[in-house]
Amino acid sequence: MIIKEVEEGGLLDEAIDRRFSSAAPLASYKPLIYEIASGVIRWKLYLDWVLSRLAREGVKKDVRRLLWMGLYQIFFMKKGAYHVVNETVEYAKAEKGPGVANFVNAVLRRAIREKEGMVLPADPAARLSIAYSFPEWLAARWIGRFGTDAGRDLLATLNKSPSFALRVNPGKVTRDEAISMIAGLGLKVEKSRLLPLALCVDRLGPLVASRLLDDRLVYVQDEASQLAGLAVAPGPGDLVLDACAGQGTKTEQIREAWPETRVAAMDIDGGKLRSIAATACRVRGDILRNPFKKGGFDSILVDAPCSSLGIIRKHPEIKWRRAESDIAAFGAVQAEMLRSAHGLLKEGGRLVYSVCSFEPEETTDVMEKLTGEGLFTPEPPLPGIGGDRYFISLPHVSGMDGFFIARLKKA
Repeated sequence: MIIKEVEEGGLLDEAIDRRFSSAAPLASYKPLIYEIASGVIRWKLYLDWVLSRLAREGVKKDVRRLLWMGLYQIFFMKKGAYHVVNETVEYAKAEKGPGVANFVNAVLRRAIREKEGMVLPADPAARLSIAYSFPEWLAARWIGRFGTDAGRDLLATLNKSPSFALRVNPGKVTRDEAISMIAGLGLKVEKSRLLPLALCVDRLGPLVASRLLDDRLVYVQDEASQLAGLAVAPGPGDLVLDACAGQGTKTEQIREAWPETRVAAMDIDGGKLRSIAATACRVRGDILRNPFKKGGFDSILVDAPCSSLGIIRKHPEIKWRRAESDIAAFGAVQAEMLRSAHGLLKEGGRLVYSVCSFEPEETTDVMEKLTGEGLFTPEPPLPGIGGDRYFISLPHVSGMDGFFIARLKKA
């Protein structure tokens, strides 16, 4: 079961892809199954709170997951409530026997009767934690930082079904041509408000099934991530290092936007590097244990590992895998990565630092620490778009992923 795999540490997208790669005849059900699986992962704290009011403790894990699925469909999907009950009970009877089926039937029917009368706690953090299905420490943190109303808006935004951004490869297709091709797949497609080569689509399934991604006509890349690539802005002939390249999305972006630039891609995971075009310089390595000589690069992009709290819309499992102490721990490692990158830059070279987080310990605190040590001076990362010292995307304000970008000149 997809939900069980995610509960045991797997990634939601990968679990779903594995399920359907071995069950091609079920492909037409993928949107529905994705909706239920991602919805349960996203709302499981709330669903568990509801369940705690309907059943005694000690419900077995597999039965609890089955009840989560039934409750999610009743509370959040446009399906007939008693139709959901009947489907879930029939499945329980076939898989678990009549005793479990009777229990499931009783719990779900009671949920239908009593859901309007369930009262949330009075404490703001506890109430919003349950109402929006986020860990209480995270709800309390964002209420304290942004205020109750804005904190609620942030939680609500991160619970919405995600939209997806694409980057057009201008060497192969114009944006208008890409729009026509994507619309022909039955997708709703819009131009980005910020980026001339970005498009937004409502879903990815038909795109993945087409040749547009395989032929590198477009790439899946959030708008905030595209902005990080643009912030590098190298000069002709510059040598650029994408220090945490992953699968090379930003590496390819830099090479396409500035074809006269030389780009090296490094990542600790050699498997990810294999997806980068063979014409790029690919190095398996760790920015904390540099394999390069000092002072060799004009620009370095450090898109650092982070708490990833800015991308909960796309990866709802993240919120259940983080503790508040993780944020400061990531920040300490990120600062070390930037100190290491400092030594690889030429005098006057530029470092672009980005993370898919908007937490101070991983963003402004890291930047201020490095500039306070005299290693860098800040520059506007995105003239005309971002601020003078950094760019930050708050999901409930920007509508994009949570993201931070700083551009720093070697002092």
